[in-house]
Amino acid sequence: MSSLNITLRGHYTATRFPEQAMVHLTIESTGESEATITHEVTSTCNDLHASLETLRPIQEDGTTSSEVSSISASEMYMTTKNRNAYDSTETIYDSPRIYNAIITFYVVFCDFNELHKFIQKVDGYPNARLNNLIWYLTDATKGEIGAESRKKAVLDAVTKADQYAKAVGFEDVIPVDIREIDESLNPAALPQKPTFRHPSGVSLTPQDIVLNCCVQVVFGASCDLASGARTD
Repeated sequence: MSSLNITLRGHYTATRFPEQAMVHLTIESTGESEATITHEVTSTCNDLHASLETLRPIQEDGTTSSEVSSISASEMYMTTKNRNAYDSTETIYDSPRIYNAIITFYVVFCDFNELHKFIQKVDGYPNARLNNLIWYLTDATKGEIGAESRKKAVLDAVTKADQYAKAVGFEDVIPVDIREIDESLNPAALPQKPTFRHPSGVSLTPQDIVLNCCVQVVFGASCDLASGARTD
């Protein structure tokens, strides 16, 4: 009886169109009147929030519609400084103080048409700017893809092990150890969609979500030399 160990990796890559997108905005105003800039930032924040609430009306069963899944805004962050605090001799000027107020705003969209309409609305406010747009899948979908990916990565390893074993006259490979490996894909190697960019530089084109699974599997195989199963 002769034995053989085979160690190799199995791979599976899943690509899915994104289901949700998180919009990151900054609402900011600067000026000499604290009351004025506070009002400007609060007013813009309230207007945007109100427009989003119309996209998720409460249904009869108490649930909301699916165009927008969440809306959140930070507390207002306020800073202040003198316009010209010091000259070269470190003499303090009696200059007006400059105030700066910022609110960060996050929205998760499930409807990408409404997403683009909202960004157009944001562009109409001089004190609001688009910072980032992140595409992703729901946790439920990622869980389903993860289960499928792990299964197919192992099957990929089994198929290759079986081919290696048969090439040298062995059969019936048996997995004896399976380890999941964090093997990142090279983004440059993935097909890229043409992008349409916002004036801020943020891409407005939904990008596919790529999930990769890699496993390292150790197989054992045996061959009864007396049976003549092994080939030269």
